[in-house]
Amino acid sequence: MLKRVDQYLFMFAVLLSASSSVLAQDFANIGTVIAIIGQPTLLRDGRQQPLVKGDVLREGDELHTSGQTSVYLRTFDQGFIAVRPNSVLLIERYRVGKQGSASQFKLQLKSGLMRSVTGQDVQKEKDKYRLNTPVAAIGLRGTDFVVFTDDHATQVAVQKGGVVIEPFSKACSVELGGPCQGINSRELFASAAHMLEVIRGQAVPVKKESSPVLQKELQKEVPKDIAKDKSKEPLKDEPKTAALGSEQTQINTSDLSNARVVANSNSVIDGSLAAKPVIKPVETSPVPVPVPPSVPVVLLPPVSPPPPPVVIEPPKPVVVLTPSIHWGRWQELANLPATAKFTDIYKDGQEAVNAGIYYVMSRDNSNARYGPELGAVNFQMVKHDGILVNTLSNAVTATIAKESSLQINFAAQSFNTHLLLNAAGRDIPINVKGTIESNGFFMNGAVSETQLRGVVSGKDAAEAGYTYYLSPASNEIMSGGTYWLRQR
Repeated sequence: MLKRVDQYLFMFAVLLSASSSVLAQDFANIGTVIAIIGQPTLLRDGRQQPLVKGDVLREGDELHTSGQTSVYLRTFDQGFIAVRPNSVLLIERYRVGKQGSASQFKLQLKSGLMRSVTGQDVQKEKDKYRLNTPVAAIGLRGTDFVVFTDDHATQVAVQKGGVVIEPFSKACSVELGGPCQGINSRELFASAAHMLEVIRGQAVPVKKESSPVLQKELQKEVPKDIAKDKSKEPLKDEPKTAALGSEQTQINTSDLSNARVVANSNSVIDGSLAAKPVIKPVETSPVPVPVPPSVPVVLLPPVSPPPPPVVIEPPKPVVVLTPSIHWGRWQELANLPATAKFTDIYKDGQEAVNAGIYYVMSRDNSNARYGPELGAVNFQMVKHDGILVNTLSNAVTATIAKESSLQINFAAQSFNTHLLLNAAGRDIPINVKGTIESNGFFMNGAVSETQLRGVVSGKDAAEAGYTYYLSPASNEIMSGGTYWLRQR
């Protein structure tokens, strides 16, 4: 017994004598916040503080999200973590072993929903990874999975690779690291249709049909380029259908420049003078008697008065609106090219509005507030881009908006919108109502089957935009984005 205690003391002394620079390097910069939706907070050293894009996270940090709030984190080994609304995630350990020390990757999802795509270093040392929930321990067999938990139960589903999960017990304690792989553990490999569930007090995880919450989260595919920071790379040529740029939202003035205005002539219409008659000599008798010549009367045609000059009013100045809402489809699907880059939409100076399965949207940073004095405002849609995807055949059909309306009542803090979308001759209506906040962000109500996230921007809510997502039928996904201008 004394010998074992001596060993522990020796290991503790070695840890204390380790280089402070190594400890600092392991402790700091476990990942960076690359995008946020809403207003998440960070609990660090017992103090609550706002969490913003670009913040560097470290061990011991605890992320908190409320309703309508999400955090997107890129780990130092190019992994990806999405913390969804009403969630709490604690980063206990996340470091690569150095100078003989062991790697440790340990997280704790205290409540809520998270999506994780594990990074390169975690992939090399899966046996060092552990995600604890209030009721179970989750270890890795692969790369991409989603977890929902509360104090009563934990559910996990897998998009790529696999996981192993085991309820807590004497053999699988909270304090341990790495996966629990006892007789009560169960594995689940890539399956959007199934999940493993652990209920508090249950000895063995149970395989069930996946919940709608997990299925929807797995359908929100992680952007392929989110693990790389391309914000500093030079921009490459984009398709002409790229996300709304200034050239697409400016009012087209080419018709004005090509128009020709023909004015009436200001010349006076004259009548030419009539020719004088030829006067023949008067024959006289042999004895000439002088006869005074007759004076011909020449009649001139009436002269028309000149028409009044035509006054040509100069064209009214064209108001050019530079959009502050940016969006597009980041995925290239079938024969449809991508219309935006994820990293361009979420570059510095942008507020994340939504990061969906296909479409992303952001707004220029703004401190504007939209109060009840604006009343009810109607908007006219000027741009729509949408798709219908068959998840079995992977067939993709572009949709066309046949009808559109958007009204926001700032006094009642509500909105309603209508779209009638056509996909290959098939009409699919979308009708959504919801609430809007004073910062301009709005979303669908709880009873809607459509996920909608949007924002208004500009002076007096000059612009609006939203992305939508729904499943109109089994094995179908419909998604798209819209851009609107206020009707004056």
